Amino acid sequence: MSAVILPPDSALFTAFADVVHSADLVFFAGLPGVGKSLLLQQLALMAAQRGRRVHLLQWDVARQPFETPRYPLCNGATHPLVIRAVGVWSRSAIAAWEAEFRGKGDMLIGEAPLIGGRFMEIVRRADDAAEALLRSERTRFILPVPSREARAAIEAKREQSIAAPRHENEAQDAPPDLLRSLWHDLNAVAFRLGLVDSAASRPYTPAIYRSVYVHLLSNRVLNVFNIGPILSPTGSVYEGLDGLPNLQATPEEAAGILARLEAERPGDDAAWYEI
Repeated sequence: MSAVILPPDSALFTAFADVVHSADLVFFAGLPGVGKSLLLQQLALMAAQRGRRVHLLQWDVARQPFETPRYPLCNGATHPLVIRAVGVWSRSAIAAWEAEFRGKGDMLIGEAPLIGGRFMEIVRRADDAAEALLRSERTRFILPVPSREARAAIEAKREQSIAAPRHENEAQDAPPDLLRSLWHDLNAVAFRLGLVDSAASRPYTPAIYRSVYVHLLSNRVLNVFNIGPILSPTGSVYEGLDGLPNLQATPEEAAGILARLEAERPGDDAAWYEI
């Protein structure tokens, strides 16, 4: 049985209570393996307890209609055109959600990995119907920054959950070796952005991790939380989310966006981390 496990006297509980009261859209940003799924679950449970109907926007669900026989998931990697197409769709989907549920007390909670370009479109400025909403105080981006010890504990728990999943989604989580690989990718990005003075590989470093994501989210309202001791959920972090409405493109929408992007004149695409 899923339950709110954030201590009521903790800063995180207080901050989440404020978010439930004052925000309508919340996106948890960051690499896999920083606690996004658990915090998303906790916020969703708190919102439901306060009478808000929760909707979800999740990368692993959103990408599925775009993964056609021409652009399949290959060895766990998403095709670059699919990454771009999902991002393009996401902005119109957010605007449509807002138009339908404005003033009804509903709440949209999502994950924004950003690494490799996943949902980067929602953090870049654009001249469209979604921009004013995405930069308003009603939309919050939350960045959990685990300590080295917390990150190591998350990796250990990930090994256990993949080996003996308590929910079907846990078997699809990124394994610890991929978590470490993505960190090294982000470390290289920190050097390209001039945030560190060396491209040398180094172990997970909270300050570097934070600086990269603060840069990526500089156009949005951002709340950063340092994560120390690891919370211990009573069950899977995915419990309590089954059955919630999840934003997803129709097959026709996905096919149309892919066709439009295919028809565009190829050019030198900017690096995924450019904002």
